[in-house]
Amino acid sequence: MRFNRSLRYQLTIWYCVALVMGLIVFGVVLSGMAQQHLLTNHDANMKARGQVVLGILAGQGESRNLTPGQVEELAHISRVLVVERIGHVDQVVYRSPDIPGGALSQEIRGLPWQSETGRSFETLTFGGDKWRVYSLRYTSPIGRKGSIRIVENLGDVGATLKRLRVAFLHLAPVGILISFLGGFLLSARALAPLNRIIGLARRIEASKLDQRLPHPGVDDEIGRLVDTLNRMIARLEASFEAMKRFTADASHELRSPLATIRNTIDVTLEQPRTPQEQESAMRSIGEEVDRIRTLVEDLLLLARADAGRMVMQMKPVRLDGLVEAQVDAHQIQAREHDIQLECAPLPPDEILGDERWLHQVVGNLLDNAIKYTPMGGRVWVDLHHLVQDSTARITVSDSGPGIPEADLERVFERFFRSDPSRSRAHVPGLGLGLAIAAWVVHAHSGSIHAANRPGGGATFTVALPVGGAGGGAGDGPLAGAQA
Repeated sequence: MRFNRSLRYQLTIWYCVALVMGLIVFGVVLSGMAQQHLLTNHDANMKARGQVVLGILAGQGESRNLTPGQVEELAHISRVLVVERIGHVDQVVYRSPDIPGGALSQEIRGLPWQSETGRSFETLTFGGDKWRVYSLRYTSPIGRKGSIRIVENLGDVGATLKRLRVAFLHLAPVGILISFLGGFLLSARALAPLNRIIGLARRIEASKLDQRLPHPGVDDEIGRLVDTLNRMIARLEASFEAMKRFTADASHELRSPLATIRNTIDVTLEQPRTPQEQESAMRSIGEEVDRIRTLVEDLLLLARADAGRMVMQMKPVRLDGLVEAQVDAHQIQAREHDIQLECAPLPPDEILGDERWLHQVVGNLLDNAIKYTPMGGRVWVDLHHLVQDSTARITVSDSGPGIPEADLERVFERFFRSDPSRSRAHVPGLGLGLAIAAWVVHAHSGSIHAANRPGGGATFTVALPVGGAGGGAGDGPLAGAQA
């Protein structure tokens, strides 16, 4: 296992880093709180002692002439320094024997008497020790101002804090090590389902896309990942199936004209032919070549549309003129099959679209209707403007046999052909006309669907937004075909 890339290792490291940072913050806060708590206890004791000293001094008018009893009581209190202002000079009128003399005594005496509230605490460092000094202002019975200084060595506070820090520094690495091992094991357990998913996903290949990853049964991150992967595999399966079907259909469509060309050439070469027979054979080969060329061009068009490389040139287009032009262009084809092609009076309607591709849509629909309408039948075209949803609807209807209900949803699939009984025998076509029509309509943010008429025959309806179109390119894979 490569630890530098293992998610398990990275999670454990980040967990330990977060734990160390948390322990550092916790240690600093704990040390500060412990120090504050110890100081608070010291300060409370020092305040109480100051009040006792104040009571002792209140029984004597001249603090410099304390009675032996008062001196003894002050000696029991320990570390007391009394300073009074005599004249304009601060003088020490009492100092406990246990207060170090010299510089420390001078430093304590020189502290400010008190804060504005009348009381203050100071911390001094002397000889490597910390001293806590509490100053309490008072007025002697004879009216002199003074200050009572209660002094306490903070050595026990420092020692306690030192022991706390040493204990913390010894226990923290042990806790970090235990946390590292626990995090490593827990991350392995948490990532075990993900490792199983990775192993199963590796076994799913192009030939096994029907398999799915087992769901853990819990709607957590792993469960949602499995759902997402299964949906992705389903889309891949559908794409592979469509690709295989597309390849098979294309191969089938190419096989027929190629076989016809090969047979025509073989028959022509078997024995001498008259110029007329050779011309007929060449014409037959030319027709099949044209069919192959048309198929290749349509396949190339659909491939470009699938890749999103076909860009629409959106401009204002008059649909009424476009439909009339296509109806006129298909009149000869309709008369050749004894089919009546009609176009109702069309209202003027303008949309934003690509005129070239919209011509192809209407032309493909008319081709489809004429091919599948029996001789003596009828094909008609209508154009309606629906104000309620701001759409223009082009309908192409025929009097043919209609479309089987099971095929209505599939007529826009590539190479799809409905039941042969619906059409005349030997209907030409490659099965891609409606696929291209569907792509063009969707690129114009429109819709297209097929339905059967109550009186017989089929109707194809194209709905296009009036005044604008979304798209601009064929988005997404195409699925169209010829009915």
